[in-house]
Parts: sequence; C-alpha cells; structure tokens
Amino acid sequence: MEIHDRLDDVAQLLESARAVPLSTSCVVPRNEALDLVEDARDALPEAIRDADEVLANREQLLEDAQAQADELVASSNRQAGDLISGAQQDADSIVDNARADADEMLDRARAEARRMTDEQEVLLRAQEEAASLVEAAEVRARSVMDDAQGRADVLLEQTQADASQERLQTDDFVDGKLADLEESLATSLSAVRRGRDKIHARRAAFDPVDLRSSSDDDALLYNQIIE
Repeated sequence: MEIHDRLDDVAQLLESARAVPLSTSCVVPRNEALDLVEDARDALPEAIRDADEVLANREQLLEDAQAQADELVASSNRQAGDLISGAQQDADSIVDNARADADEMLDRARAEARRMTDEQEVLLRAQEEAASLVEAAEVRARSVMDDAQGRADVLLEQTQADASQERLQTDDFVDGKLADLEESLATSLSAVRRGRDKIHARRAAFDPVDLRSSSDDDALLYNQIIE
C-alpha cells in the first residue's frame, strides 16, 4: 500500500540522516521530509474513504437483495394467482358444460318420454345420468383446483427459498469485503506502528545532553515527522 511506502521512506530518511552531536536531533532535508509527511497524510484518508464506500455499498447491496427478493415473491404471487384463476375458469367451464350437456340430455329424454309409454322411467334414467355427469364434472373441477393450488404452493415455497439464498449470498459478499478492509486497515496500522518504533529506537540510541542545541527549525521538523 502507498501508506506503507511513505512510512518506509520516512524511516529510511531518518536512519540515513546525519546526527547532531550531543543531542537526539538529526539533520534531514526539510522539503523532502515535509513531502513524505504530506504523502503519508494523504494516503490515510483514502483508506477511510474506502471504508465509508464499503459500508455504503453494504446497505445498498442489502437493499437491492431485499428488493429482488420482494420482487421474486410478488412475481410468484402473481403467477400463483394467475394459475389459480385459470384453474377456476377451467373448473367453471367444465361444470357449465356438464350442466349444459345434462340439460340437453334431459330435454331429449323428455321429448323421448312423450313418445314412449313409460315416461317416468325414461326421465328417472336421464336424471340419474345427468346427476352422474354433473358429479363427475365436479370431481374433475376439484382435482383441477387441488392441482393448481399444489403447484402454486410449490412455486411460492421455491421462490421464498431462492430469496433467502440471495440474501445469504449478499451478506456473505459484504462480510468478505469488510473482512478484506479490516485486514488492510490492520496492515496499515501495523506499518504505522513499525515506523514509530523505528523513530523511537532512533531517539533511544542517543544520550540526550542538551536538546536546546538543535535549531528551532529542526525541532519543528522532527515534531511534524513523529506526529
């Protein structure tokens, strides 16, 4: 990462700097040191912006996944409704046709009965056949409705399972991104600690006698670096 490079550059600049005798100070090129400090500061906000972007994207991803899941459920509900509506129409048509056929059969039976001696027997037989026809039609209609309801239930169950899986996959994706970001930030913090440790080790290598012997500019530059 860029922040690692900038911290390594600062550490290398300090390690190679000429020490000021009898003090903990050292002489470094002012402009070069200030540039390195500025570069390191510029690199840190980028990591923070990356973190904000990942968190913002997490909310968007979750919202998109929820919207997609809602759309899947709504679509399945519409399909199930259409399926049941179509089945109801088919069932009604079957019953209506059966009743029409039964009425036609009764009409023919009555006409035939008028031509026959035993009209009552003909009518009873026709009524039994008509009732049997209507009963069979109602059984078929119930079967059609039960089949449509079963397929609608399966469709809704599968859609809800798919929506749940989509949300789980989205959570896993966002969690992975956040884990990567956490690792990156941890690495950056580790690099910062190493840079500060090198500076502290450099300072500890000297036996401070008189800090006032360093110039005001050197002290200001040193404070900017260790900050």
